[in-house]
Amino acid sequence: MLSLELQRLISRKNSDIIKVLELEKTYSNGYKAIDNLSFGVEQGQILCLLGVNGAGKTTCFEILTNHLPKTSGTVKIQGQQIPDFYKNSNQIGVCAQTNTLWKSLTLQQHLWIYAKIRGFKGQEAEQVIQYLLDALQLESYSQQKIAELSQGTQRKLCVALSVITAPKILFLDEPSTGVDPVGRAQIWELVNKVSKAKQCAIVLTTHYMQEAELIGDKLGILVNGTLQTIGSLVILRRFMLITQY
Repeated sequence: MLSLELQRLISRKNSDIIKVLELEKTYSNGYKAIDNLSFGVEQGQILCLLGVNGAGKTTCFEILTNHLPKTSGTVKIQGQQIPDFYKNSNQIGVCAQTNTLWKSLTLQQHLWIYAKIRGFKGQEAEQVIQYLLDALQLESYSQQKIAELSQGTQRKLCVALSVITAPKILFLDEPSTGVDPVGRAQIWELVNKVSKAKQCAIVLTTHYMQEAELIGDKLGILVNGTLQTIGSLVILRRFMLITQY
């Protein structure tokens, strides 16, 4: 029997920007990390995939971002299957779980490099960079080299780099891990603004229930690579209440 989410996705009327249909990932040692996973994300919607470490969140993330091949199933972004979508697209922002930064460069140099790569010039680049510095309160660290920064500050920079062009699709793998409560709130506010102002479709993985509740328009619970439930916050709370008894 097809899940309600899968039925919704295969409907002719469906217009989700991101579609994951019956996705599976089995490694060479036989371990199944993702099992029959189906979900979709609409334009301007934030989907939070909630689960403990080992639930399959990062495996799913790596498949979505074309860093890991799937075993079976279908993944489409804007109507194109992966990996074809990535051949000509510059509309994606990615914040991976690992901070991939140049240790010898300053925080501001990172922002300038990414702004230039994305096509910003002169005053426009300055405005975008200043906005991100202010939004995440990074101004006081702007001239420090990455090696001198805390993990939390590095994490906020990675989020800033992923949203620097307000992409149409944004993938965030546990973006607030290692960040203090104030910094987490800044990240949540920035992600929400990008989603709503630019109608960006976002997939965010997290193991923080508070993060899923505060930022997600739609939430899914992953357990051992299987999606246990997916829907609004009301549906999520109902599921958690039922499973307690």
